[in-house]
Amino acid sequence: MKNPIISVIVPVYNVEKYLSKCLDSILVQTFSNIEIICVNDGSTDNSRKILEQYKNRDSRIKIVDKKNGGLSSARNAGMAIATGEFYSFIDSDDWVEPTMLEKLYDNATTLNSDIVICAVHQFDETNQKFDDSNPYYTLGFFDKSFDNRAFSYKAVKPFIMDVCVMAWNKLYRRSLIDECNAKYPDGYIFEDGPFFFSIFFKTQRVSIVREFLYYYRINRKNSIIQKAGKKFLNVIDVVEMMYDKIKEIPDFEDVKYTFFRKKVEDILYRFQNLHPKYRQAFMTKLKNESSLVNDELFPPSMVHGRFRYNYFLFCNLKTGNLFYYQFQKYKLKTMYKTMEFLYNDPPFYTLKYKTHILKIKKRPNILDMYYTDDKIYVRIFKKIKFEIPFKFSELEKFNEDD
Repeated sequence: MKNPIISVIVPVYNVEKYLSKCLDSILVQTFSNIEIICVNDGSTDNSRKILEQYKNRDSRIKIVDKKNGGLSSARNAGMAIATGEFYSFIDSDDWVEPTMLEKLYDNATTLNSDIVICAVHQFDETNQKFDDSNPYYTLGFFDKSFDNRAFSYKAVKPFIMDVCVMAWNKLYRRSLIDECNAKYPDGYIFEDGPFFFSIFFKTQRVSIVREFLYYYRINRKNSIIQKAGKKFLNVIDVVEMMYDKIKEIPDFEDVKYTFFRKKVEDILYRFQNLHPKYRQAFMTKLKNESSLVNDELFPPSMVHGRFRYNYFLFCNLKTGNLFYYQFQKYKLKTMYKTMEFLYNDPPFYTLKYKTHILKIKKRPNILDMYYTDDKIYVRIFKKIKFEIPFKFSELEKFNEDD
């Protein structure tokens, strides 16, 4: 048998409910010169039996058995035995279009690309609906000038942190991965970023296919992301790994703010979804180990626009004091929402408690509230007046900044 052109690497761990759909979508690929390396990462359900059944049906399937070590170690184990000229990673709870590999390969050979990226459908497991609203997955950040050509990271500097780093909606030229000695960080979740940037900055030839060829299952019960456990602390380590890669490029100063903003938002998102019992440990780790808390590397002077809100939360998060963070978060959120409400000058005030809603018409002779000059003003019976200073006065500039 001739050597396969594409090695499809499928990490498998306790996905008996989804595995058949995934494998079926790979076996019917219109590009057939492939090997399918299924890495059984210590599954304890029927996943291993399902793999064996499929292997008996199709000789292109290879099974690698290993102790459970996580997604990174499973992908690395697959790459270690792969023989193809290109790699494709497909997660075992997802599925792909029958033409995915053919279209990515045709694009790679036509444009001589080292990395080809396609658009992704998100499929929500909870409501069984597709969501194509996120430009991160739909390639919405790429305008038409990126079609039918190869480009380097320099072309995407304005939105470099909005390039999808996920492993699975891509075709990778093996020689590039070997040249960079790229591996997924073993033992970590959120592992895609360090791997992607370790090769993305080393090539001049990346291209895109705008078609939706990959189906990404989200909100899957019992997934690591859904559990939001202690592993979520990995996001701090992974951000550091990404920082180590991106700070080496000559254009670092050009993308520094974009990197900082995106990673602050990622950390806040993971923290806010983290199980409460791990939040103090998260804050301590952030305070002691993250470069993002270094005001000399990332000075407050570069913060502007709507990002000020998240930056303020991040500043409180990096104090390491959980109670202080939570107090400041709710205080800021209340003030921000109040300011935004008053800034829009509503005709009446709306008070809501559970299902009860009370609307009070503005009556300047009795009660009036308004926002201006960095302050919220409250006036009662015209004579009694007090003010609350509030710093974020750039609402009218948000659209310009963002």
